[in-house]
Amino acid sequence: MKKVRLFFPIVAIVLLVWSVTSFNSEEKRGNEILEKGLKDFNYAIGTQTVGPKYKFTKETNLVETADQILNMGSNLLKFSMHPRYCSENYDLPKNDEIKSLTDLAIMEPSMKKVLNMDFKYYHIWVYGFSQYSPEPEGEKNDTTQIKFIGGYPENYQQALYDELYELTKHLLTTYAGTGKVFYLGNWEGDWHLRWHYDRTKQVDPKTLEGMIQWVRTRQKAIYDAKRDFQTEGVEVYFYVEVNLVKKSIEEPGSQTVANSILEAINPDYVSYSSYDATNPYDSPEELKTNLSEALDYLSSKLAPKEELPPGKRVWIGEYGSPSIKYSDDEQDERSKWVMRTGLEWGTPFILYWEIYNNEVDKNTNEHVGYWMIDDEGNKQKVWYTHAAFYKESKTFITNYFEENGELPSWEVYRAEALAFTCLKP
Repeated sequence: MKKVRLFFPIVAIVLLVWSVTSFNSEEKRGNEILEKGLKDFNYAIGTQTVGPKYKFTKETNLVETADQILNMGSNLLKFSMHPRYCSENYDLPKNDEIKSLTDLAIMEPSMKKVLNMDFKYYHIWVYGFSQYSPEPEGEKNDTTQIKFIGGYPENYQQALYDELYELTKHLLTTYAGTGKVFYLGNWEGDWHLRWHYDRTKQVDPKTLEGMIQWVRTRQKAIYDAKRDFQTEGVEVYFYVEVNLVKKSIEEPGSQTVANSILEAINPDYVSYSSYDATNPYDSPEELKTNLSEALDYLSSKLAPKEELPPGKRVWIGEYGSPSIKYSDDEQDERSKWVMRTGLEWGTPFILYWEIYNNEVDKNTNEHVGYWMIDDEGNKQKVWYTHAAFYKESKTFITNYFEENGELPSWEVYRAEALAFTCLKP
């Protein structure tokens, strides 16, 4: 009889232990989901590093600025990969063994380090070594890294295809399972099409034809590599960046990237270097009207692609108000106008130009001041707005998850973000 009397307490203890263990297990799973969600969520707001003119540590400019962006709270890095890695950008040493984009990703320590850093999203300007003719020392000419001016020879097409195919293969195979998302694209495409920087001139038909083939070659290389290497836990997408959108709208027949190339190519995404829809305007209402019109116009040029994630396919790749013209407060306030407009429109990314300034006035030797952190190491007001935005975002996502048992959708998130304290005037 004693054995029978002991049976029920033992069962109760077993059930209690099982219940506690199960609860702890569920709590652990919930914490893991939330932690991963916070790490991977697309917060939309971000910045970039291209050609920074100063640094404060012993790290290379590339690593230092990437660290600054990560420490601010962002999980997105925009930077460039091209043959000028050792002259124009990032304080990197020249290595004669680096002869391709894949070599650059593997053999250049700082490039490899930032690709392995704890970023989820990468926006990368990619230009092939196979297309490059070195400029005289101290000079810069973009025609030296694009070979479609006056037409695009087949030997350059094949070389570019091979180089971008191999880079995409490298990204897909090296970063499989990491959850990283790579967007490969170009700098302001309208300045490639009008390499002389004269927006009033007609475009040379052979150059237009050459650029279409250049873009098509880049896209095909990426798509073919994705077809051949179907790895999981990593994504690579192709984008085209445009900049003369106001001209495209006001002159419907004008030959611009928006009017002449987007429909011919239908890229995955379009990046808009948006100065012509942001900087001319001195009120949030004017800016909102013109920027929204430009985003709508670019979106109308894209045909549906069922294989892409749902959502808008046009983002703000650059915007900014230089300190040489605007005060710290004005720079920050104008940035909030762009952020609110972009979030309301639903663009997936709104990228401020940039973490450190890259532009110095040739006549005065003064920093133009497209920066979040100035050349003396002072964090500008716009830096604090971004840092506060990430904190408010993560607090909202955490609270939402605890209340609903799931992460918020993009639509729920952006609607809430519009009400964040940090974005109020």
